[in-house]
Amino acid sequence: MNRSIIGARGWRRWTTLFVWPASVVGFLVAVAPITAQDLPRAVDEFWAAESIAEVEEAISTVLALKPGIESLWPLVRAGISYDGDVPLGRQLVTRSNADGVEYRYLVYIPDDYDPGRRYPLRVYLHGGVSRPRRDEADWWRNQDRYTRSDSIVVFPEAWGDAMWWQANQIENLAGVLNDLKRDYNINENLVHLLGVSDGATGVFYHAFKAPTPWAGFLSFNGHPVVLANPATGADGQMYVTNLRNKPFFVINGGQDRLYPVNSVVPFFQLFVDAGVYLDFQPKPESGHNMEWWDEESANIDAFVVGQGRQPLPDRVVWETESTERFNRAHWVVITELGDVSGQNSFDDFNEITPPGARVPLGFNRLGQLDSGAGILLIDIMVGSIAESAGVSAGDVLVGVNNIPVATVDDLRAAIQTPRETPGLSIRIERDGQPLSFVLTPPDRSTMPPSRQAFPRALMSGRVQLLRNGNEIRVATRGVQAYKLLLSPEQFDFTAPIKVITNDVESFEGIVEPNPRILLDWAARDRDRTMLFGAELEVRVGVQN
Repeated sequence: MNRSIIGARGWRRWTTLFVWPASVVGFLVAVAPITAQDLPRAVDEFWAAESIAEVEEAISTVLALKPGIESLWPLVRAGISYDGDVPLGRQLVTRSNADGVEYRYLVYIPDDYDPGRRYPLRVYLHGGVSRPRRDEADWWRNQDRYTRSDSIVVFPEAWGDAMWWQANQIENLAGVLNDLKRDYNINENLVHLLGVSDGATGVFYHAFKAPTPWAGFLSFNGHPVVLANPATGADGQMYVTNLRNKPFFVINGGQDRLYPVNSVVPFFQLFVDAGVYLDFQPKPESGHNMEWWDEESANIDAFVVGQGRQPLPDRVVWETESTERFNRAHWVVITELGDVSGQNSFDDFNEITPPGARVPLGFNRLGQLDSGAGILLIDIMVGSIAESAGVSAGDVLVGVNNIPVATVDDLRAAIQTPRETPGLSIRIERDGQPLSFVLTPPDRSTMPPSRQAFPRALMSGRVQLLRNGNEIRVATRGVQAYKLLLSPEQFDFTAPIKVITNDVESFEGIVEPNPRILLDWAARDRDRTMLFGAELEVRVGVQN
Protein backbone atom coordinates (compact mmCIF):
# COMPACT_ATOMS: atom_id res chain seq x y z
CA MET A 1 0.00 0.00 0.00
CA ASN A 2 1.23 3.46 -0.88
CA ARG A 3 0.92 6.08 1.78
CA SER A 4 2.14 9.62 2.28
CA ILE A 5 1.50 12.58 4.52
CA ILE A 6 0.36 15.91 3.15
CA GLY A 7 1.80 18.86 5.00
CA ALA A 8 3.72 16.97 7.70
CA ARG A 9 7.17 15.61 8.34
CA GLY A 10 8.03 12.58 6.22
CA TRP A 11 7.58 9.07 7.51
CA ARG A 12 10.69 7.16 8.38
CA ARG A 13 12.01 4.87 5.67
CA TRP A 14 12.99 1.26 6.26
CA THR A 15 15.66 -0.61 4.36
CA THR A 16 14.46 -4.05 3.30
CA LEU A 17 16.72 -7.08 3.40
CA PHE A 18 17.89 -8.85 0.27
CA VAL A 19 16.76 -12.49 0.19
CA TRP A 20 19.53 -14.77 -1.00
CA PRO A 21 18.79 -17.91 -3.01
CA ALA A 22 18.48 -21.02 -0.86
CA SER A 23 21.76 -22.51 -2.05
CA VAL A 24 23.64 -19.31 -1.24
CA VAL A 25 21.95 -19.05 2.15
CA GLY A 26 23.15 -22.54 2.98
CA PHE A 27 26.70 -21.60 2.01
CA LEU A 28 26.62 -18.37 4.01
CA VAL A 29 25.34 -20.15 7.10
CA ALA A 30 28.20 -22.59 6.82
CA VAL A 31 30.84 -19.86 6.77
CA ALA A 32 29.06 -17.19 8.81
CA PRO A 33 27.05 -18.67 11.72
CA ILE A 34 23.82 -16.97 12.70
CA THR A 35 24.37 -14.51 15.51
CA ALA A 36 22.08 -13.90 18.47
CA GLN A 37 20.98 -10.60 16.90
CA ASP A 38 20.04 -11.91 13.46
CA LEU A 39 16.55 -13.13 14.40
CA PRO A 40 15.51 -10.04 16.43
CA ARG A 41 16.78 -7.82 13.61
CA ALA A 42 14.87 -9.84 11.01
CA VAL A 43 11.66 -9.68 13.06
CA ASP A 44 12.06 -5.90 13.40
CA GLU A 45 12.34 -5.66 9.61
CA PHE A 46 9.25 -7.86 9.30
CA TRP A 47 7.18 -5.50 11.46
CA ALA A 48 8.53 -2.47 9.58
CA ALA A 49 7.72 -3.83 6.10
CA GLU A 50 5.04 -1.86 4.23
CA SER A 51 4.26 -3.26 0.78
CA ILE A 52 3.16 -6.83 0.10
CA ALA A 53 6.50 -7.49 -1.59
CA GLU A 54 8.41 -6.13 1.39
CA VAL A 55 6.38 -8.25 3.80
CA GLU A 56 6.98 -11.44 1.81
CA GLU A 57 10.68 -10.63 1.57
CA ALA A 58 10.86 -10.06 5.33
CA ILE A 59 9.05 -13.33 6.03
CA SER A 60 11.48 -15.20 3.78
CA THR A 61 14.39 -13.63 5.63
CA VAL A 62 13.02 -14.73 9.02
CA LEU A 63 12.28 -18.26 7.83
CA ALA A 64 15.74 -18.59 6.28
CA LEU A 65 17.12 -18.39 9.82
CA LYS A 66 15.09 -21.56 10.61
CA PRO A 67 13.79 -20.28 13.96
CA GLY A 68 11.93 -22.53 16.36
CA ILE A 69 8.51 -21.32 17.43
CA GLU A 70 9.81 -20.96 21.00
CA SER A 71 12.36 -18.33 19.95
CA LEU A 72 10.23 -16.64 17.28
CA TRP A 73 6.96 -16.25 19.20
CA PRO A 74 8.15 -13.83 21.93
CA LEU A 75 9.87 -11.62 19.35
CA VAL A 76 6.74 -11.36 17.19
CA ARG A 77 4.61 -10.92 20.32
CA ALA A 78 6.78 -8.00 21.46
CA GLY A 79 6.19 -6.19 18.18
CA ILE A 80 8.20 -3.34 16.77
CA SER A 81 10.38 -0.96 18.79
CA TYR A 82 8.47 2.27 18.21
CA ASP A 83 10.29 5.46 17.33
CA GLY A 84 9.51 8.74 19.08
CA ASP A 85 10.52 10.76 16.00
CA VAL A 86 7.15 10.58 14.23
CA PRO A 87 4.71 13.28 13.09
CA LEU A 88 2.50 14.64 15.87
CA GLY A 89 -0.66 16.72 15.93
CA ARG A 90 -3.02 16.98 12.95
CA GLN A 91 -2.04 15.28 9.71
CA LEU A 92 -3.79 14.66 6.43
CA VAL A 93 -2.68 11.26 5.16
CA THR A 94 -3.34 9.43 1.92
CA ARG A 95 -3.15 5.69 1.26
CA SER A 96 -4.14 3.37 -1.58
CA ASN A 97 -6.23 0.24 -1.81
CA ALA A 98 -5.02 -2.72 -3.86
CA ASP A 99 -6.87 -1.35 -6.92
CA GLY A 100 -4.85 1.88 -6.76
CA VAL A 101 -7.71 4.14 -5.59
CA GLU A 102 -6.47 6.68 -3.06
CA TYR A 103 -8.20 7.35 0.25
CA ARG A 104 -7.49 10.18 2.64
CA TYR A 105 -7.83 10.33 6.39
CA LEU A 106 -7.18 12.89 9.08
CA VAL A 107 -5.32 11.66 12.13
CA TYR A 108 -4.66 13.49 15.40
CA ILE A 109 -1.66 12.31 17.43
CA PRO A 110 -1.32 13.72 20.97
CA ASP A 111 1.42 16.33 21.18
CA ASP A 112 2.96 14.48 24.12
CA TYR A 113 2.84 11.10 22.36
CA ASP A 114 5.01 8.53 24.18
CA PRO A 115 6.15 5.59 21.99
CA GLY A 116 6.48 3.42 25.08
CA ARG A 117 2.74 3.61 25.83
CA ARG A 118 -0.09 1.82 24.03
CA TYR A 119 -2.74 4.33 22.94
CA PRO A 120 -6.48 3.79 22.47
CA LEU A 121 -7.69 4.57 18.96
CA ARG A 122 -11.05 6.06 17.93
CA VAL A 123 -12.14 6.06 14.29
CA TYR A 124 -15.03 8.40 13.38
CA LEU A 125 -17.14 7.83 10.25
CA HIS A 126 -18.84 10.94 8.84
CA GLY A 127 -22.29 11.32 7.25
CA GLY A 128 -23.40 12.46 3.81
CA VAL A 129 -21.51 9.75 1.94
CA SER A 130 -23.62 9.76 -1.25
CA ARG A 131 -22.13 13.12 -2.27
CA PRO A 132 -19.22 13.58 -4.67
CA ARG A 133 -15.74 13.42 -3.23
CA ARG A 134 -14.71 16.60 -1.42
CA ASP A 135 -11.67 18.61 -2.41
CA GLU A 136 -11.12 19.86 1.12
CA ALA A 137 -10.68 17.71 4.23
CA ASP A 138 -13.90 18.96 5.84
CA TRP A 139 -15.84 15.71 5.96
CA TRP A 140 -16.16 15.87 9.77
CA ARG A 141 -17.18 19.19 11.30
CA ASN A 142 -15.64 20.57 14.49
CA GLN A 143 -12.90 17.95 14.52
CA ASP A 144 -11.12 19.56 17.46
CA ARG A 145 -14.14 18.84 19.65
CA TYR A 146 -13.49 15.10 19.35
CA THR A 147 -9.71 14.98 19.59
CA ARG A 148 -8.11 13.83 22.83
CA SER A 149 -4.82 13.93 24.67
CA ASP A 150 -5.16 10.30 25.81
CA SER A 151 -6.04 8.71 22.44
CA ILE A 152 -5.24 8.73 18.76
CA VAL A 153 -8.25 9.91 16.74
CA VAL A 154 -8.90 9.28 13.03
CA PHE A 155 -11.41 10.73 10.55
CA PRO A 156 -11.40 8.74 7.28
CA GLU A 157 -13.29 9.87 4.19
CA ALA A 158 -16.09 8.33 2.14
CA TRP A 159 -17.97 9.45 -0.96
CA GLY A 160 -20.45 8.16 -3.53
CA ASP A 161 -18.07 5.61 -5.03
CA ALA A 162 -16.71 4.48 -1.66
CA MET A 163 -19.54 4.46 0.87
CA TRP A 164 -19.07 3.01 4.33
CA TRP A 165 -21.16 -0.06 3.51
CA GLN A 166 -19.02 -1.22 0.60
CA ALA A 167 -16.17 -3.72 0.58
CA ASN A 168 -13.65 -1.10 -0.56
CA GLN A 169 -14.15 0.68 2.77
CA ILE A 170 -13.56 -2.54 4.71
CA GLU A 171 -10.22 -2.76 2.90
CA ASN A 172 -9.55 0.94 3.45
CA LEU A 173 -10.23 0.95 7.19
CA ALA A 174 -8.13 -2.19 7.65
CA GLY A 175 -5.34 -0.41 5.78
CA VAL A 176 -5.70 2.72 7.92
CA LEU A 177 -5.42 0.62 11.10
CA ASN A 178 -2.38 -1.25 9.82
CA ASP A 179 -0.66 1.96 8.69
CA LEU A 180 -1.12 3.51 12.12
CA LYS A 181 -0.06 0.33 13.96
CA ARG A 182 3.14 0.34 11.94
CA ASP A 183 4.20 3.79 13.12
CA TYR A 184 2.39 4.37 16.41
CA ASN A 185 2.00 2.25 19.51
CA ILE A 186 -1.71 1.42 19.29
CA ASN A 187 -3.55 -0.60 21.94
CA GLU A 188 -5.06 -3.20 19.61
CA ASN A 189 -7.78 -4.06 22.12
CA LEU A 190 -9.03 -0.48 22.54
CA VAL A 191 -9.83 0.36 18.91
CA HIS A 192 -13.42 1.61 18.59
CA LEU A 193 -15.48 2.54 15.54
CA LEU A 194 -17.85 5.50 15.89
CA GLY A 195 -20.11 7.15 13.33
CA VAL A 196 -22.83 9.74 12.82
CA SER A 197 -25.78 9.55 10.37
CA ASP A 198 -24.49 7.61 7.31
CA GLY A 199 -21.37 6.95 9.35
CA ALA A 200 -23.51 5.39 12.09
CA THR A 201 -25.07 3.11 9.49
CA GLY A 202 -21.53 2.31 8.38
CA VAL A 203 -20.71 1.33 11.95
CA PHE A 204 -23.44 -1.32 11.81
CA TYR A 205 -22.16 -2.51 8.43
CA HIS A 206 -18.64 -3.12 9.68
CA ALA A 207 -20.06 -4.93 12.70
CA PHE A 208 -22.06 -7.16 10.34
CA LYS A 209 -19.21 -7.92 7.95
CA ALA A 210 -15.77 -7.23 9.52
CA PRO A 211 -15.83 -6.97 13.33
CA THR A 212 -12.47 -8.59 14.14
CA PRO A 213 -10.24 -5.51 14.68
CA TRP A 214 -12.82 -3.52 16.65
CA ALA A 215 -13.43 -3.50 20.41
CA GLY A 216 -16.92 -2.01 20.11
CA PHE A 217 -19.23 0.08 17.96
CA LEU A 218 -20.87 3.44 18.68
CA SER A 219 -23.73 4.61 16.43
CA PHE A 220 -25.10 8.16 16.58
CA ASN A 221 -28.27 9.05 14.61
CA GLY A 222 -28.04 6.08 12.23
CA HIS A 223 -30.36 3.28 11.19
CA PRO A 224 -29.51 -0.31 10.18
CA VAL A 225 -32.57 -0.33 7.87
CA VAL A 226 -30.41 1.52 5.33
CA LEU A 227 -28.48 -1.73 4.85
CA ALA A 228 -31.75 -3.54 4.06
CA ASN A 229 -32.53 -1.26 1.09
CA PRO A 230 -31.11 -2.67 -2.18
CA ALA A 231 -30.95 0.87 -3.57
CA THR A 232 -28.17 1.83 -1.15
CA GLY A 233 -25.77 -0.73 -2.68
CA ALA A 234 -24.57 -2.41 0.51
CA ASP A 235 -22.09 -5.19 -0.27
CA GLY A 236 -23.10 -8.60 1.04
CA GLN A 237 -25.96 -9.80 3.23
CA MET A 238 -26.60 -8.86 6.85
CA TYR A 239 -26.90 -11.46 9.63
CA VAL A 240 -28.12 -10.23 13.01
CA THR A 241 -26.35 -12.95 15.00
CA ASN A 242 -22.99 -11.64 13.69
CA LEU A 243 -23.59 -8.63 15.95
CA ARG A 244 -23.26 -10.85 19.02
CA ASN A 245 -19.49 -10.67 18.71
CA LYS A 246 -19.15 -7.04 19.86
CA PRO A 247 -20.96 -4.53 22.10
CA PHE A 248 -22.85 -1.45 20.90
CA PHE A 249 -23.54 2.02 22.27
CA VAL A 250 -26.34 3.75 20.34
CA ILE A 251 -27.98 7.18 20.46
CA ASN A 252 -30.96 8.36 18.38
CA GLY A 253 -33.13 11.45 18.74
CA GLY A 254 -36.90 11.39 19.14
CA GLN A 255 -37.23 14.42 16.83
CA ASP A 256 -34.77 13.14 14.22
CA ARG A 257 -36.33 13.86 10.82
CA LEU A 258 -34.56 10.84 9.26
CA TYR A 259 -34.19 8.14 11.90
CA PRO A 260 -36.38 8.92 14.94
CA VAL A 261 -36.34 6.68 17.98
CA ASN A 262 -39.65 4.96 17.21
CA SER A 263 -38.33 3.83 13.79
CA VAL A 264 -35.14 2.22 15.12
CA VAL A 265 -36.62 0.51 18.20
CA PRO A 266 -37.97 -2.55 16.28
CA PHE A 267 -34.50 -3.24 14.88
CA PHE A 268 -32.79 -2.72 18.21
CA GLN A 269 -35.31 -4.98 19.95
CA LEU A 270 -34.54 -7.66 17.35
CA PHE A 271 -30.84 -7.27 18.09
CA VAL A 272 -31.37 -7.63 21.83
CA ASP A 273 -33.60 -10.67 21.29
CA ALA A 274 -30.76 -12.22 19.29
CA GLY A 275 -28.36 -11.82 22.22
CA VAL A 276 -26.61 -8.63 21.10
CA TYR A 277 -25.27 -6.34 23.83
CA LEU A 278 -26.74 -2.92 22.99
CA ASP A 279 -26.65 0.11 25.28
CA PHE A 280 -29.37 2.32 23.76
CA GLN A 281 -29.67 5.91 24.90
CA PRO A 282 -32.69 7.57 23.24
CA LYS A 283 -32.85 11.37 23.24
CA PRO A 284 -36.57 12.22 23.02
CA GLU A 285 -36.07 15.95 22.38
CA SER A 286 -33.08 15.73 20.01
CA GLY A 287 -33.04 15.96 16.23
CA HIS A 288 -30.56 14.77 13.61
CA ASN A 289 -27.60 16.36 15.35
CA MET A 290 -25.11 15.81 18.17
CA GLU A 291 -26.14 18.63 20.48
CA TRP A 292 -26.20 16.07 23.30
CA TRP A 293 -22.46 15.36 22.99
CA ASP A 294 -21.35 17.19 26.14
CA GLU A 295 -24.01 15.52 28.28
CA GLU A 296 -23.24 12.01 26.93
CA SER A 297 -19.45 12.21 26.51
CA ALA A 298 -18.81 10.75 29.98
CA ASN A 299 -21.07 7.76 29.19
CA ILE A 300 -19.32 7.33 25.84
CA ASP A 301 -15.94 7.36 27.56
CA ALA A 302 -17.14 4.82 30.12
CA PHE A 303 -18.32 2.52 27.34
CA VAL A 304 -15.04 2.82 25.44
CA VAL A 305 -12.92 2.20 28.53
CA GLY A 306 -15.12 -0.61 29.79
CA GLN A 307 -15.51 -2.47 26.49
CA GLY A 308 -12.05 -3.70 25.62
CA ARG A 309 -11.75 -6.30 22.90
CA GLN A 310 -11.13 -9.95 23.64
CA PRO A 311 -8.72 -10.81 20.81
CA LEU A 312 -9.16 -14.57 21.29
CA PRO A 313 -12.79 -14.93 22.44
CA ASP A 314 -13.98 -18.30 23.69
CA ARG A 315 -17.35 -17.83 21.99
CA VAL A 316 -17.66 -16.89 18.31
CA VAL A 317 -20.61 -16.88 15.91
CA TRP A 318 -20.17 -16.09 12.24
CA GLU A 319 -22.34 -16.27 9.13
CA THR A 320 -21.44 -15.41 5.56
CA GLU A 321 -22.61 -15.88 1.99
CA SER A 322 -19.06 -15.89 0.60
CA THR A 323 -15.89 -17.87 1.29
CA GLU A 324 -13.81 -15.29 -0.59
CA ARG A 325 -14.73 -12.25 1.50
CA PHE A 326 -16.52 -11.57 4.79
CA ASN A 327 -15.56 -15.13 5.76
CA ARG A 328 -13.70 -14.57 9.05
CA ALA A 329 -14.38 -13.56 12.64
CA HIS A 330 -11.34 -13.65 14.92
CA TRP A 331 -10.09 -17.27 14.86
CA VAL A 332 -12.74 -18.94 12.69
CA VAL A 333 -12.78 -18.85 8.88
CA ILE A 334 -15.59 -20.37 6.81
CA THR A 335 -13.95 -22.02 3.79
CA GLU A 336 -16.73 -23.99 2.05
CA LEU A 337 -20.50 -23.52 1.98
CA GLY A 338 -23.18 -26.17 1.48
CA ASP A 339 -25.64 -28.28 3.42
CA VAL A 340 -24.47 -31.47 5.15
CA SER A 341 -26.19 -34.25 7.01
CA GLY A 342 -26.61 -33.62 10.71
CA GLN A 343 -26.35 -29.83 10.51
CA ASN A 344 -28.26 -27.57 12.88
CA SER A 345 -31.38 -25.48 12.46
CA PHE A 346 -30.74 -22.00 13.85
CA ASP A 347 -33.06 -19.11 14.52
CA ASP A 348 -32.25 -16.49 11.88
CA PHE A 349 -33.43 -13.57 14.03
CA ASN A 350 -34.45 -11.77 10.86
CA GLU A 351 -38.04 -10.72 11.51
CA ILE A 352 -39.22 -7.44 12.96
CA THR A 353 -42.66 -6.24 13.95
CA PRO A 354 -44.00 -2.70 13.53
CA PRO A 355 -43.25 -0.07 16.19
CA GLY A 356 -45.37 -0.57 19.26
CA ALA A 357 -46.14 -4.21 18.49
CA ARG A 358 -43.31 -5.55 20.62
CA VAL A 359 -42.90 -5.29 24.33
CA PRO A 360 -39.22 -4.77 25.20
CA LEU A 361 -37.41 -6.91 27.75
CA GLY A 362 -36.72 -3.72 29.71
CA PHE A 363 -33.10 -3.92 30.94
CA ASN A 364 -32.50 -0.35 29.85
CA ARG A 365 -29.17 0.36 31.57
CA LEU A 366 -26.78 -2.03 33.26
CA GLY A 367 -23.90 -1.61 35.69
CA GLN A 368 -21.22 -4.15 36.52
CA LEU A 369 -20.47 -4.43 40.25
CA ASP A 370 -16.80 -4.23 41.20
CA SER A 371 -17.34 -7.03 43.70
CA GLY A 372 -18.37 -9.40 40.92
CA ALA A 373 -21.60 -10.12 42.82
CA GLY A 374 -23.86 -9.54 39.83
CA ILE A 375 -25.17 -6.93 37.39
CA LEU A 376 -26.90 -3.82 38.67
CA LEU A 377 -30.16 -3.04 36.86
CA ILE A 378 -29.86 0.73 36.81
CA ASP A 379 -33.06 1.45 34.92
CA ILE A 380 -36.11 -0.65 33.99
CA MET A 381 -38.13 0.51 30.99
CA VAL A 382 -41.73 1.51 31.69
CA GLY A 383 -44.22 -0.97 30.22
CA SER A 384 -41.54 -3.59 29.59
CA ILE A 385 -41.67 -7.33 30.27
CA ALA A 386 -39.29 -6.90 33.22
CA GLU A 387 -41.42 -4.18 34.83
CA SER A 388 -44.60 -6.24 34.34
CA ALA A 389 -42.93 -9.21 36.04
CA GLY A 390 -42.00 -7.09 39.08
CA VAL A 391 -38.33 -6.34 38.45
CA SER A 392 -37.26 -2.92 39.79
CA ALA A 393 -34.45 -0.49 39.21
CA GLY A 394 -31.70 -1.16 41.75
CA ASP A 395 -32.15 -4.94 41.68
CA VAL A 396 -28.98 -6.99 41.18
CA LEU A 397 -29.20 -9.68 38.51
CA VAL A 398 -27.27 -12.80 39.57
CA GLY A 399 -28.64 -15.58 37.31
CA VAL A 400 -30.37 -16.20 33.99
CA ASN A 401 -31.84 -19.62 33.13
CA ASN A 402 -29.86 -21.18 35.99
CA ILE A 403 -26.61 -19.70 34.68
CA PRO A 404 -24.75 -17.39 37.10
CA VAL A 405 -24.07 -13.90 35.68
CA ALA A 406 -21.47 -11.60 37.16
CA THR A 407 -20.53 -9.59 34.06
CA VAL A 408 -22.22 -8.23 30.96
CA ASP A 409 -20.41 -10.91 28.93
CA ASP A 410 -21.96 -13.55 31.23
CA LEU A 411 -25.40 -12.07 30.61
CA ARG A 412 -24.88 -12.03 26.86
CA ALA A 413 -23.77 -15.67 26.88
CA ALA A 414 -26.67 -16.74 29.11
CA ILE A 415 -29.25 -15.09 26.84
CA GLN A 416 -27.67 -16.77 23.81
CA THR A 417 -27.78 -20.22 25.44
CA PRO A 418 -30.58 -22.34 23.90
CA ARG A 419 -33.56 -22.95 26.17
CA GLU A 420 -36.50 -25.32 25.94
CA THR A 421 -39.19 -22.95 27.18
CA PRO A 422 -40.07 -19.39 26.13
CA GLY A 423 -39.01 -16.48 28.26
CA LEU A 424 -36.16 -16.00 30.69
CA SER A 425 -35.95 -17.35 34.22
CA ILE A 426 -33.95 -14.86 36.27
CA ARG A 427 -32.65 -14.61 39.81
CA ILE A 428 -32.07 -11.26 41.47
CA GLU A 429 -31.11 -9.88 44.85
CA ARG A 430 -33.10 -6.98 46.29
CA ASP A 431 -31.84 -5.46 49.51
CA GLY A 432 -29.92 -8.67 50.16
CA GLN A 433 -32.94 -10.92 49.63
CA PRO A 434 -33.00 -13.49 46.77
CA LEU A 435 -36.00 -13.33 44.39
CA SER A 436 -36.93 -15.24 41.24
CA PHE A 437 -38.92 -14.07 38.20
CA VAL A 438 -39.90 -15.47 34.82
CA LEU A 439 -39.82 -12.89 32.04
CA THR A 440 -42.37 -14.17 29.52
CA PRO A 441 -43.05 -12.41 26.20
CA PRO A 442 -46.67 -11.53 25.40
CA ASP A 443 -48.86 -13.67 23.18
CA ARG A 444 -47.62 -13.12 19.65
CA SER A 445 -50.95 -14.13 18.15
CA THR A 446 -52.29 -10.69 19.05
CA MET A 447 -49.43 -8.85 17.38
CA PRO A 448 -49.32 -7.43 13.84
CA PRO A 449 -47.54 -9.64 11.27
CA SER A 450 -43.75 -9.44 11.21
CA ARG A 451 -41.57 -8.72 8.19
CA GLN A 452 -38.06 -9.60 7.10
CA ALA A 453 -35.45 -7.27 8.54
CA PHE A 454 -32.71 -7.86 5.94
CA PRO A 455 -33.30 -9.42 2.50
CA ARG A 456 -31.20 -12.48 1.65
CA ALA A 457 -31.06 -13.80 -1.89
CA LEU A 458 -27.94 -15.94 -1.51
CA MET A 459 -27.34 -19.13 0.44
CA SER A 460 -25.26 -18.62 3.57
CA GLY A 461 -23.51 -20.69 6.21
CA ARG A 462 -23.16 -20.15 9.95
CA VAL A 463 -20.64 -21.42 12.49
CA GLN A 464 -21.17 -21.11 16.25
CA LEU A 465 -18.36 -22.30 18.48
CA LEU A 466 -17.52 -22.43 22.16
CA ARG A 467 -14.07 -23.21 23.57
CA ASN A 468 -13.56 -24.89 26.93
CA GLY A 469 -9.89 -25.50 27.55
CA ASN A 470 -8.53 -27.58 24.65
CA GLU A 471 -12.02 -28.65 23.55
CA ILE A 472 -13.97 -26.76 20.90
CA ARG A 473 -17.66 -27.50 20.37
CA VAL A 474 -18.99 -26.27 17.05
CA ALA A 475 -22.50 -26.09 15.60
CA THR A 476 -22.96 -25.35 11.90
CA ARG A 477 -25.60 -24.80 9.26
CA GLY A 478 -24.87 -24.55 5.55
CA VAL A 479 -21.11 -25.06 6.06
CA GLN A 480 -19.12 -27.93 4.59
CA ALA A 481 -15.69 -26.85 5.82
CA TYR A 482 -14.15 -24.27 8.12
CA LYS A 483 -10.70 -23.36 9.43
CA LEU A 484 -9.67 -22.70 13.03
CA LEU A 485 -6.75 -20.39 13.75
CA LEU A 486 -5.09 -21.63 16.92
CA SER A 487 -2.98 -19.63 19.33
CA PRO A 488 -0.75 -21.12 22.06
CA GLU A 489 -1.99 -18.25 24.22
CA GLN A 490 -5.46 -19.81 24.01
CA PHE A 491 -4.65 -23.53 23.71
CA ASP A 492 -2.12 -25.88 25.29
CA PHE A 493 -0.19 -27.15 22.26
CA THR A 494 1.54 -29.81 24.38
CA ALA A 495 -1.82 -31.58 24.92
CA PRO A 496 -4.35 -32.92 22.40
CA ILE A 497 -6.85 -30.46 20.95
CA LYS A 498 -10.35 -31.81 20.40
CA VAL A 499 -12.97 -30.45 17.96
CA ILE A 500 -16.58 -31.66 18.04
CA THR A 501 -18.79 -30.48 15.15
CA ASN A 502 -22.54 -31.06 15.32
CA ASP A 503 -21.91 -33.71 18.01
CA VAL A 504 -19.40 -35.55 15.80
CA GLU A 505 -15.72 -35.68 16.72
CA SER A 506 -13.94 -33.87 13.88
CA PHE A 507 -10.42 -33.90 15.28
CA GLU A 508 -8.41 -34.92 18.30
CA GLY A 509 -4.65 -34.78 18.42
CA ILE A 510 -1.50 -32.74 18.91
CA VAL A 511 -1.23 -29.64 16.71
CA GLU A 512 2.25 -28.58 15.64
CA PRO A 513 2.93 -24.82 15.53
CA ASN A 514 4.23 -23.39 12.26
CA PRO A 515 6.43 -20.25 12.03
CA ARG A 516 5.13 -19.47 8.55
CA ILE A 517 1.52 -19.39 9.77
CA LEU A 518 2.53 -17.16 12.68
CA LEU A 519 4.16 -14.64 10.34
CA ASP A 520 1.46 -14.73 7.66
CA TRP A 521 -1.35 -13.88 10.09
CA ALA A 522 0.77 -11.38 12.02
CA ALA A 523 1.46 -9.55 8.75
CA ARG A 524 -2.23 -9.52 7.87
CA ASP A 525 -3.54 -8.37 11.25
CA ARG A 526 -0.56 -6.43 12.65
CA ASP A 527 -1.89 -7.37 16.06
CA ARG A 528 0.48 -8.32 18.87
CA THR A 529 -2.36 -9.69 20.99
CA MET A 530 -3.99 -11.88 18.32
CA LEU A 531 -1.29 -14.22 16.99
CA PHE A 532 -1.79 -17.69 15.61
CA GLY A 533 0.63 -20.58 15.58
CA ALA A 534 -1.36 -23.17 13.64
CA GLU A 535 -4.31 -23.67 11.29
CA LEU A 536 -6.72 -26.57 11.63
CA GLU A 537 -8.89 -27.46 8.63
CA VAL A 538 -12.18 -29.13 9.58
CA ARG A 539 -14.57 -30.87 7.19
CA VAL A 540 -18.08 -30.98 8.59
CA GLY A 541 -19.63 -34.41 8.88
CA VAL A 542 -16.31 -36.25 8.53
CA GLN A 543 -15.44 -38.18 11.69
CA ASN A 544 -11.87 -38.17 12.99
